[in-house]
Amino acid sequence: MHPVFFVHRVDGLDPGIYCLPRAPGALADLRAAMREDWLWASVPGCPEHLPLYLLAPLDARDFATTASCHQDIAADSAFSLGMLARFDDIDAAHPWLYRQRFWEAGMLGQVRYLEADAAGVQGTGIGCYFDDAVHEALGLNTERFQDLYHFTVGKALVDRRLTSVSGYAFLERDATP
Repeated sequence: MHPVFFVHRVDGLDPGIYCLPRAPGALADLRAAMREDWLWASVPGCPEHLPLYLLAPLDARDFATTASCHQDIAADSAFSLGMLARFDDIDAAHPWLYRQRFWEAGMLGQVRYLEADAAGVQGTGIGCYFDDAVHEALGLNTERFQDLYHFTVGKALVDRRLTSVSGYAFLERDATP
């Protein structure tokens, strides 16, 4: 799983599109699969074990909204992301890899929820997104990688029209004398 970030409002990072190859050798594979004109510039200050690359400095808010089924949350956030997974090795001999890739995406999504909360912001998975639009924008010219999951992180905007109840409200109610 290799996240591609659409950064909008992150201190210390220019707005733009970034990629984080998460496996040895993935950088070369991702570069070969994507647009030739991406910068692939190392981001200063990132630790070696988190090789974040700037692909293009630009305002990606409109694209993030459109790619996320026109949901403003993808652009109103600090950043949103799509997760690219290798798919060319899923075949009749390895059908279990399909399920494994979705498990990994889900696990990384859960970690993002926890990390966002620990940082004092909120995160949410984006259940509807246009993977073909993301593939086209990234210039993915192969079926080696597929866009599997989207997520966004930022400060929550409270919608007063909605009611929220604690997941443990029933326990609080039962405990009241």
